[in-house]
Amino acid sequence: MLYVAGYQQFNEQKNVNKIHHFDQLICPDKISIHQIFSRSTFINHSFDRINLNDKPKHTKMIKSKITSLVFAVGMCISTVANAQTWNTGSQVMTFTDASRGNRQIETQIFYPADVDGINVPLGSPIDKKFPVIVFGHDEEVDYTNYFSIWNKFTRYGFIVAFPTTEAGPNPNVEDFAKDLAFVATQFNLMRFTPGSFYFQRHNSKSCIMGHGVGGGAATIAMQYGNATTLVTLAATETTPSAISAATLVTKPSVVISGDEDCTAPAATNQSLMFNNIDSDCKTFVNMYDATHCHFAMNAPTCSEIMCNGSPNSFVHTVTLSSYLLVSFLRYYLKSNAPALARFEWKLQNKLDSWSYIMVCNVNPLARVGDDEEDMTTEESEMNFNLYPNPVKKGNALNMHMDSEISTVAAVYVSNMMGQVVYKNEVEVEEMESDLSIPIEHLRSGYYMVSVISEGGRISRPLVIQ
Repeated sequence: MLYVAGYQQFNEQKNVNKIHHFDQLICPDKISIHQIFSRSTFINHSFDRINLNDKPKHTKMIKSKITSLVFAVGMCISTVANAQTWNTGSQVMTFTDASRGNRQIETQIFYPADVDGINVPLGSPIDKKFPVIVFGHDEEVDYTNYFSIWNKFTRYGFIVAFPTTEAGPNPNVEDFAKDLAFVATQFNLMRFTPGSFYFQRHNSKSCIMGHGVGGGAATIAMQYGNATTLVTLAATETTPSAISAATLVTKPSVVISGDEDCTAPAATNQSLMFNNIDSDCKTFVNMYDATHCHFAMNAPTCSEIMCNGSPNSFVHTVTLSSYLLVSFLRYYLKSNAPALARFEWKLQNKLDSWSYIMVCNVNPLARVGDDEEDMTTEESEMNFNLYPNPVKKGNALNMHMDSEISTVAAVYVSNMMGQVVYKNEVEVEEMESDLSIPIEHLRSGYYMVSVISEGGRISRPLVIQ
């Protein structure tokens, strides 16, 4: 199967019943506390065991019950949601490669969590397993400049690891490539190691991804481990040669270039790597008006040479690339069968943003495992984050919305009695939108924020301090 942009057109039509009465989808306002508690696996005692008149004795228990109520109401509100989304936890781990003189590989890791924070637990449920993306930075570019990568993918259930080695000028690309492969292998080992943070929480699948020099290193790294997929962003030819190493890549791959990138022009870098990749399924995407440093959010240390000098903003580039890649990775790393069709649809639906070549010679069903819990789950079309959360009363509450389609959505804020204290209907643009939610009239406490659209419902807890 060969897809070339402009050669074969593809249209996806969906029969969708539009929602006109959003109120009908909210959990009944009159639902009793006992009914809500009965749905929660977090409650071990019934609410009627708390004597509300004995405040000094039971203050801590009451607070515990209210906190648990947040999760219970969340279960009620999210009963029709398409897919679970997460917040972002972070930690630093150092891996030791004994085969290379006990080389220390410090790695910044971001992972799906129920709450934002450092070293917070992995996201629930406790038996959920997550794939890992190991990302190689460009020369002299810090992992913080790839915020768009980890922010996007942790929310969709991916662990994202950034080895911070070879951070200076003139990096040793061979060592960096081996670092990337080694970290991916360590995650696979940690899932079998009792006491490890990732014990039984990694699903064994991994992607080696990289930008610039890190993209070249990612290509070289594929020969050293057993990564599931390869993704490169404006990959640069390196020493040793990433172009030559591409001949050893046999796994599904996506190679992305920018047509305003004259630091590492596609014709002498990414195109040659793509041609050499020996995979049964590979895709080349040339993004219009994208520069080399756009993929690193215009990092000041990134070496930029533009071809014509009139590119789009870096926000446009990183938003588009993440929007595209999440479907590719959900298919290959999470065995989400519908996601591959979504990936192909995105490629052909955004021909004003890129040109592409897709070569796939394998039956799609043969590329899906049969052991993943979300193998046939439709890809979620809506996602959102609240920030800051918790938020102090009187401050602004912001909502960042990430949508696969342009749509109309209803935003609800409900208190812990199930009463709707705020609602608004908003137009959501395809990819990303931002809006503010007024909270001046709300008391301090626990709330649930829900977004309801054609694709279903997604909810997140909110704390106002």
